[in-house]
Amino acid sequence: MTNDVKQKQDFVEFLRFTFDAKKKVNPRYSLRSFALFIDVDNSRLSKILRNERPVHPELVERIGKKLRLSAEEIDRYKVVEANKYRRKALPVTPKKIVPYKQISEDSFKIISDITHYQVLELMKLKSFEPDLKWVAKTVGISEKQAAECRDRLMRVGLLEIDEKGRWFDTSEGFSTDILSETRASEAHRKMQSEILIRAHSALEKFTLEERDQSSMMMATSAKKLLEAKKMIKQFRRKLGQFLDDCDEKDQIYQLSISLYPLINKT
Repeated sequence: MTNDVKQKQDFVEFLRFTFDAKKKVNPRYSLRSFALFIDVDNSRLSKILRNERPVHPELVERIGKKLRLSAEEIDRYKVVEANKYRRKALPVTPKKIVPYKQISEDSFKIISDITHYQVLELMKLKSFEPDLKWVAKTVGISEKQAAECRDRLMRVGLLEIDEKGRWFDTSEGFSTDILSETRASEAHRKMQSEILIRAHSALEKFTLEERDQSSMMMATSAKKLLEAKKMIKQFRRKLGQFLDDCDEKDQIYQLSISLYPLINKT
């Protein structure tokens, strides 16, 4: 592909071109194979190629590196993709940055309040309506809280709304790295406390057919904790990919795993 062609296309077109090129070399090359190659969920890639899902800048960079794009090409595609779904007509440039303080404060509130994640997950449901009254009723909050949640998600780049009023989840790649370790830990503790409260509520609210809550206790060596954490992370991601890989989503579930010591330090 010539540089002139690259300059005129967006990242989705580049992905289509790359996939078609591989398929010409090997007619049996599938979209699933391409998804595995660039490390993206197959159903997500399919929606991206159909322009049904935006490509977050973090994902552009990750895929771009896999496909050996230069840093300049990756930066250009980031800007192009951001502009495609920007709510306002103002062009996005690398110099247009939200003040760090605003991002930090909003990120802290988002990470510590699980409602923000719930709103993002709501957008994946087949019944989703981009209407604050509907969002508020479904989540169980006031319209004012729903509006504040929406605005906060937009300010930190996790949600975008186009000129037609369509909502787009652009949260892929979001992490707590933007916060200091102390703030991130404080936010994490607050969010986990809320999750435990909701888990306790679920015991009374839902039947065994609608939920799964179990636990186990074992004696072991504290030296195994680091490896155990890695195994838990791998399990979470594998289960998350399994549950996410469906087109007809009709409910939101919370997975909570706790591993902690029972003996007080002496």
